[in-house]
Amino acid sequence: MLETWDHHFLPNKKVSSLDTEQLFYRVIVALFLLLIGTKGSHQNVLSTDASVIKKTLLPEEENIGEHWDVEQYMLPVFDNSTARSVSVQRGQTAFLHCIVHNLGDKTVSWIRRKDFHILTVGTDTYISDYRFQTVRISHDNDWVLQMRFAQLKDGGIYECQVSTDPKISFFVNLTVLVAEAYIQGGPKIIVEKDSSIELTCVIRNSPDPPTFVFWYHNNRMINYDSARGHISVKKAEGNTVISKLHIKDIGKSESGNYTCGPSNANPASVSLVISNGEKPAAMQHDGNCSPLNGVQTRTSLFWNLPLVFFLMSYVAR
Repeated sequence: MLETWDHHFLPNKKVSSLDTEQLFYRVIVALFLLLIGTKGSHQNVLSTDASVIKKTLLPEEENIGEHWDVEQYMLPVFDNSTARSVSVQRGQTAFLHCIVHNLGDKTVSWIRRKDFHILTVGTDTYISDYRFQTVRISHDNDWVLQMRFAQLKDGGIYECQVSTDPKISFFVNLTVLVAEAYIQGGPKIIVEKDSSIELTCVIRNSPDPPTFVFWYHNNRMINYDSARGHISVKKAEGNTVISKLHIKDIGKSESGNYTCGPSNANPASVSLVISNGEKPAAMQHDGNCSPLNGVQTRTSLFWNLPLVFFLMSYVAR
């Protein structure tokens, strides 16, 4: 066998027993190294597979948490800076705002709370009252309920509802105001001749200034009568507007009735009386209540006291 093996592999040389033993050990060492190398490769493969599995699974596990965070963040939410109370003057247009972020595929509905009537769903109207409609302002995510010609009956709470599960709502309270006008110092104002006066017309419950304020003197409009006086209109605090009529160098022709007529309220009037130096108290009383009559009454009682005592003594007898 050895000779044959040597004949094939090592021609022209015979293998000794020592060479055979060395060859045997070399084969054993080679197999051992081969076995170790295979185990190391297997471990590397396992390690590589584990790292691949880890790299494959960990992002998914991490993404699960991130996924839920994103889902939670992407839920519809209302903008809390939106006004929850709106005031509008009767006859004007009311705008109720509802800003919804991350709406997605959900819908926005407006509901009138006092009778739970669905007014609009999206931009579709579900009430026969033509005054109601929803307008969407896309760049602001704002769903605006528009109510034209607001009336007192329209006041109350309105609900902006999003079709999540469970549903979320945003409530807006609408107040419809009726403007009122009055002139300070009325109903009668007494001024001296050749003096000046400023008539002040106060218009309450007026969120916006009226379109116009006309002043009348005895049913004649004097807004454009520059010779008679100066007229101003300005916004005051809250829902109040003030219009002033300034009259200078008052004469007899300036006496009479003055009326403040705003476009959004009933007119208010005052009577202007011109005095020639008389005391206002004397002019505001009639003859039966004048101070002179009071003196005469006290004098009459003084002279009639003896007659009263005589009658009392006669009755006592």
